Amino acid sequence: MSKTNAYQIPVLQKAIRVLHAIADRSCEPTGAALARTLKIAPATGYRIIQTFAQARWINLRDGGRCELGLGLLPIALGVQQHELLRQQVADTLEELTATTGITSKVSARDGDEAVTLLRVNSAEPMSLAVQAGARFHLAFGSSGAVFLSTLDDTEVERILRDAPPVCWQHQKPDDVRHRLCEARRQGLAADLGGFRPDIFGLSVPLLDGDGRIQGALTLTGLLHGHSDAQIQSWRRLLVKKAAQLNRFRKTPRVA
Repeated sequence: MSKTNAYQIPVLQKAIRVLHAIADRSCEPTGAALARTLKIAPATGYRIIQTFAQARWINLRDGGRCELGLGLLPIALGVQQHELLRQQVADTLEELTATTGITSKVSARDGDEAVTLLRVNSAEPMSLAVQAGARFHLAFGSSGAVFLSTLDDTEVERILRDAPPVCWQHQKPDDVRHRLCEARRQGLAADLGGFRPDIFGLSVPLLDGDGRIQGALTLTGLLHGHSDAQIQSWRRLLVKKAAQLNRFRKTPRVA
């Protein structure tokens, strides 16, 4: 057992997985289906659900179906105070998508993954759509490279070593290293087909008042039908918008 696992609570890990499964609807939200899909003992799954129901974190509906409850609202409201969820960020996404016609999003790092917090999907009929809450390993895409670029090389290599096999279907570890070096050098990472051969991503860091990375601002879409000149113009636009947000978010220094 690793030192990390030694300090974790197995039943709590199972409860978190149950809550995630109900939220993302990855399986039928009944006690039996959740236990079967998540490989949790039915009795344990039942106790987890009843505990969440008592706290009003979930509601039990007809047929034993579970849905998220209003007991989670104070937690959700607390999360909404996150700097990356402020109106100025949402307005920037709206402007980026309106200007470029492609999907824009803001992601935050959660362990070895990047999580989509906000997104504005393209209205084009043949376009890439992203769901809020979507998770991608840091070995994937331009946003992952932005987050990796802030880490020391030892931690980067650990993350790449532990990456699931699906990360290497269309790329190699050296491709990820190239993207993070670009992010360190230019302040922008580009992924032109590493996630999937038909998808591109452009990402820049969003910083807090002390200059520490809080998130990644991304433009993403289908490679087909977009010229190199378009992508270059979007790179410049993304850098400009991130600079505006980062200036807005700086904490004034008191003399």
